[in-house]
Amino acid sequence: MHELPRSARLLDGKAFKRVFESRQAIGNAYFRVHYAPWEQPRLGMAVSKRVHRRAVVRNRIRRQIRESFRLQRQTLPALDFVVLARPAAAELTRTDLRAALDQLWQRFKVSP
Repeated sequence: MHELPRSARLLDGKAFKRVFESRQAIGNAYFRVHYAPWEQPRLGMAVSKRVHRRAVVRNRIRRQIRESFRLQRQTLPALDFVVLARPAAAELTRTDLRAALDQLWQRFKVSP
């Protein structure tokens, strides 16, 4: 796995707040993606204890979100994304998590 560069991550509360205040979001049964315009695609994540009480499960979900974003980043528009995991995501396998995320990224893709 390659690391996501610092410039591709939302790092402070101000950035998260700006995305949530834009009030634009899409979702499915497992994730909700909030987004707002920015100069390049950047990722923020929120996987709370409500999703699953065990940190190992929450971290597995975070890793899949990060990797999925990293692979799709070149095809995504210049937006800040905040991915919120829903409790149902804790029940999915790695492959199913990736498929659910890819389905959401597909809705943002820019046509060449």
